[in-house]
Amino acid sequence: MPSGTILASAATATYRKTRPPANQGVGLLLMDSSLNPISCNDETICILSYPEAPQHIRHLDVFLRDTIRARLLNSQSPQHSHFVTEFVSGKRRYRCLAFHLNRHLRGSSQPTFELLLERGISGLFFLPRIAQQFKFSRREQQAVELLLQGLSNKEIANRMNISPNTVNTFFRLIMIKMGVSSRSGILARMIRASFSSASI
Repeated sequence: MPSGTILASAATATYRKTRPPANQGVGLLLMDSSLNPISCNDETICILSYPEAPQHIRHLDVFLRDTIRARLLNSQSPQHSHFVTEFVSGKRRYRCLAFHLNRHLRGSSQPTFELLLERGISGLFFLPRIAQQFKFSRREQQAVELLLQGLSNKEIANRMNISPNTVNTFFRLIMIKMGVSSRSGILARMIRASFSSASI
């Protein structure tokens, strides 16, 4: 089925359904290697089209393609990390988790990227400020964010596409930069920051 047909079908379903509560809705978007949308769920359309009603979008495939390029691509990031990690829709903040899919199937229309759009955990939005203060690299900041989500070393390694040994190296560097001696020390600093707008 052509991608435009799949997307049109998703939009039609959106008209018929009541939008789920924002804190329960998770957007899911599949793209090809050229970052053209292949398929998405209803919540993706609601998140990215807000405050416009989805039924007012005439060409959903064009709208999503343009929105991906305008709002979800990170032009300041290295080539291997195409997407922003968070964005704002209305007054709500969303986290953008990107996954590069292994290509077991051939053909340009096969999904290459999967984006997960979820309502952000408010406690994580102080992280960019701390990352800047302690001069975290982009990958160090990503490792800390995954740590704050409660992921294990192995899970962090899988998410970041690196080895567990490299994860340990990131955390050793982070501990040195923050002046703490353990991962619990990292978490304690982050928790304190979530209750204060002042510098640590």
